[in-house]
Amino acid sequence: MKKSLKESLSSDRAPEKTEDAVRAEAESIISQYSGLSEPELMAELKKATAKQKAEGRFDPSAVKQGVESILPMLNDQQKRKLFEILGQI
Repeated sequence: MKKSLKESLSSDRAPEKTEDAVRAEAESIISQYSGLSEPELMAELKKATAKQKAEGRFDPSAVKQGVESILPMLNDQQKRKLFEILGQI
């Protein structure tokens, strides 16, 4: 029996992560990069961005959406730094 398009799409999606899984992943990433200097962090960011672009996985609209969601929480200095970083990637 053939699957409908709706059934195919819903069954092919990855399950959503639980809050605990997201927290554990975030803590793992934080600990991985916690000892790096700002220049080292920028180098890692550029490397990861270049890899995503090469693999066709870089999504500028997702970056824009993320920026728009955090922008209201930042002070002027943090906003300037964020835009400086975005200009480099």
